Amino acid sequence: MRLERWGVIALLAVLSGCASARSTQPSLGDFDPKDPLAPTLLMQRGQAMMAEGRLDAATESYKAALKLQPTNPVIHNLLGVARLQGGDAAGAIEAFNRALGLANSYSDARNNRGAAYLRLGQYALAEADFLSVLADRSYANRAGVHFNLGALYVSRGNFAAAEGNLRKGAVPSGPLAAYVMLGQVEEKLGKPVLAEIAYREAMARAPERADLPLTLGLFLDRQGRREEAVELFRRVLSLAPDSPEAQQAKERLGG
Repeated sequence: MRLERWGVIALLAVLSGCASARSTQPSLGDFDPKDPLAPTLLMQRGQAMMAEGRLDAATESYKAALKLQPTNPVIHNLLGVARLQGGDAAGAIEAFNRALGLANSYSDARNNRGAAYLRLGQYALAEADFLSVLADRSYANRAGVHFNLGALYVSRGNFAAAEGNLRKGAVPSGPLAAYVMLGQVEEKLGKPVLAEIAYREAMARAPERADLPLTLGLFLDRQGRREEAVELFRRVLSLAPDSPEAQQAKERLGG
């Protein structure tokens, strides 16, 4: 999945984070197993831990919830997401399969499984899952699925198909990475005007991020628009002076 460096797979919004120490057995902790709300509370705790980057702790919380509700497809899906974010795509697929075995029409789990297949380079299986989810007209996060399909077609080198799907993913309700990947695809297709539009839309959506003006600045530099690029490199230094992006900006500014 390369033009320069492609973004994360959408929908799962995969992030790296600090993992907590692994426990040998899932624990209910302070939760009363007789409390009917315990599974829900354990799921909520797991999601909070995932937001903090504590993937192993989140996994243990989901496992504890499964001890109480082993046939709950939502918990299996969340466990799969945690595994996928932790880099265990094969283990994630096992969890998503369990979720789908319990609820075959569970489009979240099917889309997430497609993302896991994509991580493993199993493109035909990933495409089948994504297309199946898009056939579910009630599914809300269609923009995320189109981004996933766009990433898949980029991996195959089918940039025309990637462009069409990424355009449907690069919308306010879709993942920010869709704009960046769309810009890269437009560059590959020889459409610099459309590439610039995509990069600027990404920057407008997240003006606090230093990587986006850097991306646009590098693009403008390649286009021979040095003065505009310099302005963006200086913006990177202002936003995140100690970041890797700032180091790249300094190099482009000549030190």
